Amino acid sequence: MCASSKHVVWPVSDWGVRVGWDADQSPPRAQYHTIHVPYEPLTTPRIRLDEEGIRYPDAVDLQPRLAVSWEPDDGYRSWTVTLREGVLSHAGNELRAEDVKWSWQRTYALRGVGLWRSRRIGGLDNAETDVDVLDERRVRFRLVGPNPQFPAYLVFATSNIVDSTEARRHATDEDPWASGWLSDNVAGFGQFRLLRQGDDALEFQARDDHWMGKPGIDSLTHVAVPDRESGLRMLHRGDVNFAPGLYPEELSRFEGRRDFTTHRVRANHSTLEFNWLEPPFDDRNVRHAVRAALPYERILRQVYHGYARPNVSPICSTSEFHDPSLWEPATDLERARALMRESSYPDGFETELWIRETYESLRLASIVQEALAEIGIRVQTRVDMPRRFGAIYPMWFREECGHALYEPMYDLGHDYDPARGAFGGQVIRNERWTEPRKAIRLADAAEQPRLYREIQREILDFAPCVHIAEIDTGWALRADVDPWALDPAFLSASTTVWSAHRQIMGWW
Repeated sequence: MCASSKHVVWPVSDWGVRVGWDADQSPPRAQYHTIHVPYEPLTTPRIRLDEEGIRYPDAVDLQPRLAVSWEPDDGYRSWTVTLREGVLSHAGNELRAEDVKWSWQRTYALRGVGLWRSRRIGGLDNAETDVDVLDERRVRFRLVGPNPQFPAYLVFATSNIVDSTEARRHATDEDPWASGWLSDNVAGFGQFRLLRQGDDALEFQARDDHWMGKPGIDSLTHVAVPDRESGLRMLHRGDVNFAPGLYPEELSRFEGRRDFTTHRVRANHSTLEFNWLEPPFDDRNVRHAVRAALPYERILRQVYHGYARPNVSPICSTSEFHDPSLWEPATDLERARALMRESSYPDGFETELWIRETYESLRLASIVQEALAEIGIRVQTRVDMPRRFGAIYPMWFREECGHALYEPMYDLGHDYDPARGAFGGQVIRNERWTEPRKAIRLADAAEQPRLYREIQREILDFAPCVHIAEIDTGWALRADVDPWALDPAFLSASTTVWSAHRQIMGWW
């Protein structure tokens, strides 16, 4: 293994190479940026640069991948997807509409996160009866209600298209969806072939017969590192040459150096969560008092070193229908004290704030302790790493909530009406937000923008959490890496823009 201009090597956590390939099976499974090396989705969001030159995904402007078009009908209750011709899998089989139907049927049969995304959030009730093969190149999806954003649901790794001809060769009566074989093997249409999977690395080779032509790099290796610092040292030495998913202080180590280029990615967000089902945070005045007491500008400056922006809505700023006018994160201690006097706890109370053992969380906890002491709330910081499954604390910091896509309904479902067990069961799943969310999915398309605005206002008024920040993550590359690695065509890297997480090398 030798990093060079045409051989991209990036560090991943050691558990990131000892995983299965089935995107819709329970962990351990490969992260999406890894799955998207040998697999392809039907569409991808366009990658844009904002006014500061920061990458972000535009899910409204979807780009063709395995699909070349997607056309609505019946008031956005039906979508017809047309596939690209001449696309070959790793096994040499041509992409057909039957591959799409089989892949979606499989997702529903396995009842994993892909089912939750596509049925509960996307509105496709039954993959057996609601996905129709029209001919060799066309598939029709029929939904329970109007969904103008449905093509965005063709982006998910859990909706990646499997070469069903190859997969069926390995199916059995006991395993009709070839889950055992697909966990250890690849049957995709992606840009790179899997050459080797070991405890130390995943090695991929560029395909000459890919429909886009041979990639601009010859090979890609994900090399295992025991911790983040080890990966950063390898980048300094030149043993690896591309490190995505960096924290602010990590990115700053490479900025301004001639031998590196750095790039910021605008996605991801953090929240201070409340257990609003139990005292003391079942009191709305208390939740609003906490929100009014926090020093947001100081948090952006000291916790994130300026590599962040205010988080002002339950719908992310990279998603359609995000409304920044409904709440402004302003510190107002007088209002916070007045709210505490009106609450059931006029003399304050003691509580706990649970965090991960990361520099970012520790910095935030210190600021929260100081700020809430001003309004009579005495906070003890507790560290839970790893967090216990299903533990609901009085207050906890969700330092990173990276979505697998930025789309308004998915934002709401992901954070306020999640799948059972999401985030280790540490996010409150309550019917309070289910019905309003369903009402949007069933409403006429013309009514949906108004309903999205209303649900944002309702969530902000209820304050189940405090929206802290939208966080930047970053890439650092050795300067001699082929520029193709920065092209949106490089799906593995592009995935880290719309599915932006900073745990590629593990938690810091």
